Amino acid sequence: MEMINAGFAPSSLEAEQKHAEAFKALSHRTRLAIFYHLVRRGVEGDTVGNLQEALGVPWATLSHHLDVLRRADLLASRREERYIYYRVRPERVSDLVRLLTACC
Repeated sequence: MEMINAGFAPSSLEAEQKHAEAFKALSHRTRLAIFYHLVRRGVEGDTVGNLQEALGVPWATLSHHLDVLRRADLLASRREERYIYYRVRPERVSDLVRLLTACC
């Protein structure tokens, strides 16, 4: 039987606590909406203000959800002048996709 992901050694794709934390972070509807929005924005990411406007989430709630996603290592942030930009960390997302598809 041919494996689709033959380039990845199955033993190196074992679920770890960091994977569980990432999936847990994505299991909330608002965080998933934030994540999808940032995926669509690409490597440049988006500002907190634009996220708040696009999703209609109160500032405090948005800040909490961004922190959960950042602590799960799914987002990176950078400051430019008075703005904070968030973006998805594609290498972490690829790691999760490889884990999910390892046995397919």
